[in-house]
Amino acid sequence: MSKIQFQKILDEITKMIESEEWKIGTRLPTITESAIKNNVGNSTMREVYRSLESKGYVTIQQGRGTFVSYNSSMQFTNVSRSFFMKLLKLTEFRIMIEPSFADEAARQAFNAEIELINESTNIMRELAENNQSTHEEDLRFHKLIVQATHNEYAIKAYEELQEELILMHSHAKKAEMVEKAVHYHQMIANAIARRDPNNARMYMQSHLEAKNSELAMYEMLETNLKS
Repeated sequence: MSKIQFQKILDEITKMIESEEWKIGTRLPTITESAIKNNVGNSTMREVYRSLESKGYVTIQQGRGTFVSYNSSMQFTNVSRSFFMKLLKLTEFRIMIEPSFADEAARQAFNAEIELINESTNIMRELAENNQSTHEEDLRFHKLIVQATHNEYAIKAYEELQEELILMHSHAKKAEMVEKAVHYHQMIANAIARRDPNNARMYMQSHLEAKNSELAMYEMLETNLKS
């Protein structure tokens, strides 16, 4: 592997990411595609991608691809790695339970509860459009869905998570992340209103998995900034 070729390609991709020509979340070409484009072997491109990952510029997701995880305008909270890990574990737990809550809400919710869920979606959209905090309304939306299951144990368990959920919403979010959450809320609410448990479950899972990816990016970037 030529060190000159390696460094040249690494510098070019780094510049594209830092200039936001490739924005956060952008999927990079495959190793083979990049190798052909740059007239180098796959092994060289693989090392370039690994170097970018070690520097916090990209996240390599097995089976999915390589995604930009660096954003120069990202706002960070000065918190410990253990804090991020706690939030990641909390989101993983939510992925286990909340899709089933959305599924059950689509089956059990009263019409009045569906109206409240839709109302919450509209309120959150308006807050986002006016650059106001959506934290409280985000929490309310998820709580309304749990309440619509009419399962007292699910409701009690979710209420016990409130302190941790408030902490999760206390770290800064970029506007596009809020917009993504608003979009998922709308899809979830629509599925519940249609009494469509399968899509309600699917959209909730996608929503929380997106949150988990965001937290993973925060954790990785914060770690690299402090190293």
